[in-house]
Amino acid sequence: MKKIIVIFITLLISAAAIIPAPVYTDEVKGFKKFQLIPQDDSVKDKEFSIFITKFKKDVKSRNIDSLKKSISPDISWSFGDNEGIKGFLKNWKLDKNPKNSPFWDEIEKVLSLGSVFYNDEKTSHAFPYLFVTFPADYDQFQFAALTGKKINIRKEASSKSAVIETLDYEIVKPVPSPEARKKETVSGFRGEWIEVTTASGKTGYVFSRYIHSSIGYRAIFEKKGKTWMMTAFISGD
Repeated sequence: MKKIIVIFITLLISAAAIIPAPVYTDEVKGFKKFQLIPQDDSVKDKEFSIFITKFKKDVKSRNIDSLKKSISPDISWSFGDNEGIKGFLKNWKLDKNPKNSPFWDEIEKVLSLGSVFYNDEKTSHAFPYLFVTFPADYDQFQFAALTGKKINIRKEASSKSAVIETLDYEIVKPVPSPEARKKETVSGFRGEWIEVTTASGKTGYVFSRYIHSSIGYRAIFEKKGKTWMMTAFISGD
């Protein structure tokens, strides 16, 4: 009997030896929870507040003729040869078919997120706030921030899919995918579904309107003499 027990224990030990130990990844363990609370310094500067209010009205009405007066002639819009405002207008198709340019949706989203002062002299503003305030502990190439309260993380890439988690202003980790993202119009906004991993370790989908990378599109406004102008609208690093 003792011989049988010894053999049985030996077999168990041998079996355990060939079973690999679990490998934990970010997707399994999650990462440290962090809420990136929004801020808006534009309300602290009366002159800029008046300027940006008009700028937003021009964006909403898609009035490129009026908006051009608030754009710097040497605006930065790429890390290559910018060609100033001429290249900017051409790149965004604002020169020939401005009403249907994708620029309007991008700039509207960026401006809706609030600004922070971009220099110590407070003569420059950066939209969105998270371009400046994104925490250094999180790799800006791997993480992004949710930009609202009660943002739904859904099981599938659809507004009709079940909600698996609801988050407020949290940092999440987008999941790289070789496949094209599913597109949809949600609450009047055209966007796509982005797969993300949350701090709790859950993986699901968030609508692109409610997530932004710190190296995504941002707008920089600077005071040139007595005039405020948009001097950059660019993405990347």
